[in-house]
Amino acid sequence: MEVTFRAIHPDEFEACLDVWDAAFSDTPREYFRKYFTGDPWFHPEYTRCAFEGTRMVAAVQIVRREVRVGQVTLTLGGIANVGTVPAYRSKGYSTQLLRDAITVMENDGFDFSMLFTGIHGFYARLGWENLPVKVMCAEIRPELPPPEGGYRIRPLADADLEALCACYEQCNAGRSFTVVRSPAYLRGWTRWEERTPQDVYVAEAAGKVVGYIVAPIGESLSVTEVGWLPAYSESVFALMLHVARLAAERQVTQVRLHIPRDPALMGVVRNLFHRFTWHESMPMVRVIRLQPLVNKLLPELSRRVQAVGARGTVRLRLPSGTVGLRASGDEVIRDANALPEVAMTQAQFLGLVFGLVGAEELPEPVPTQTRALLNVMFPRQPAIYWAWDGF
Repeated sequence: MEVTFRAIHPDEFEACLDVWDAAFSDTPREYFRKYFTGDPWFHPEYTRCAFEGTRMVAAVQIVRREVRVGQVTLTLGGIANVGTVPAYRSKGYSTQLLRDAITVMENDGFDFSMLFTGIHGFYARLGWENLPVKVMCAEIRPELPPPEGGYRIRPLADADLEALCACYEQCNAGRSFTVVRSPAYLRGWTRWEERTPQDVYVAEAAGKVVGYIVAPIGESLSVTEVGWLPAYSESVFALMLHVARLAAERQVTQVRLHIPRDPALMGVVRNLFHRFTWHESMPMVRVIRLQPLVNKLLPELSRRVQAVGARGTVRLRLPSGTVGLRASGDEVIRDANALPEVAMTQAQFLGLVFGLVGAEELPEPVPTQTRALLNVMFPRQPAIYWAWDGF
């Protein structure tokens, strides 16, 4: 029987939902509909499908996002819903669809790709690499302080969408790895039009929403997003205390904190929680277009070296190519003859780009001056890919 691989047609959305429903039996069918109806950046080319004859038997989704690196953005291609109807598995369909997805991302201007999986070896064959991300776990302190005045904490309401987006934007402007959101995106992606997202609380001051927290409580308290207006950083303590007290009232003692190591957050965390441990989350990443990616970064790299007058050269060698950079004190330009050469994996490179790792963590010894230059261009930062933007 003829097998074809192509983009989805608009009249095939229900057939694709049938595939994902069969492939992911533990996930409600309606969860997948948002990939077509709730994503402002959806395009049929981003849903790749395999057919045996006329029957769709496998599908892969690309989600397009713009993520920040300082004051510039990179285009992320998220890989989601890699699924095959059980009776048609082990025929290489998902592998071919992933190859198609890589080609689409190359042709459509994506800079890098990311995915979340429990079968890392499957994707490693096609070039994705593990990017270790630290997640903080702790226990709620047995004696919590009483709520402080000044902020009213209440559940999220339908009318809070614009205010929540303003808190998010002002809190995350310039924070690496965060997604550039719009109200339409947040409404559709969280399925806000069907119901106000649950487990979200806002802080009000003088009737104005000045902060929010996303914190579902199950067997543990999971703090998965916090946002605030810069002038109201104290609202973080009120929000975090509120959800910690709610968890304690339900006899929940453990907390998982998927948050950046931001000074405004870490002081609060240490006051409310103790017995910290660190666990690794393992998203996978892949560079799609190295040279255009670096070109997009040049204005941000120039801004960083200009701040300290850094000078020097370095050549980054990745499996997908090499990039020479020259810092002249007030800008960074491309330099094909730049030396010394520093070898790194794709994941290490993207870890540097987003500030998740420092030059001292690269496996190959790096000369002192070069390491100092890399740490100026790619400083460690409280970067975060917020869970609400997961795919």
